[in-house]
Amino acid sequence: MSRHLFIIGAQRSGTTYLYKILDAHPEVCMAKPIKPEPKYFMDPANAGSGYDVYYTKYFSDAGDVFWLGEKSTSYIECNEAALAIRQTVPDATILVILRDPVERAISHYSFTRDHGLEPYGIERAINEEPSRMHSWHSVGTSVSPYKYTERGKYAQYLEHWEKLFGKDRLILLVAEQFMGQQTEISALYDRLGITSHFVPPSLRERVNVGSAGRGRCKLSDGLRASLHAMFRPWNRKLEKYYGLDLSCWEEKA
Repeated sequence: MSRHLFIIGAQRSGTTYLYKILDAHPEVCMAKPIKPEPKYFMDPANAGSGYDVYYTKYFSDAGDVFWLGEKSTSYIECNEAALAIRQTVPDATILVILRDPVERAISHYSFTRDHGLEPYGIERAINEEPSRMHSWHSVGTSVSPYKYTERGKYAQYLEHWEKLFGKDRLILLVAEQFMGQQTEISALYDRLGITSHFVPPSLRERVNVGSAGRGRCKLSDGLRASLHAMFRPWNRKLEKYYGLDLSCWEEKA
């Protein structure tokens, strides 16, 4: 019987790349379409539907594979989704790919602006985040499009998932160390118990690259430094508790 994995985030951190290197593997079938993401366990209409309904909706044609997977990057901050997954697929494995939260915030801003939801420049948008991040329900997104920095405090979201699924079934990847690196990808395949020497066709592919306007999203040195300082204690929690090496996220001199 196939096992289930979920890529739960973080947004703008390489989740589409991770999806592709998993979906390409002959022993993995990922839920489709990739866009829009399923977000199955965030829909109250699916509450209590049971495993068979979920399986039939996404995996009835999966064939004989070791893993069945779903990528829905809003899950990471949705406690209700975590609980629904736990109730439906209690032995699921949870994958999270994380990116330097400063660069993630810039990419997030560019994404929100490109979708017509952000009229402000990047510095104003970040400075006004506290007053805007909870006022978003009319814009038609599954989670707030304005949590540019809040969403980069990764440790605050992982605690709930760990409580439900256990530390051993929570796999954390660092985007800067993972993407394009066959050694790291093989290590993930090996951890998942599937053929580790498989080389995904998208190994070197730049996936989900931001718009041309992304390059014009510049932070002042002062704001960049303050963001690094704000994220530092959160990053330290990841390093201390999960044993991650996040030195690549340190502010460059």
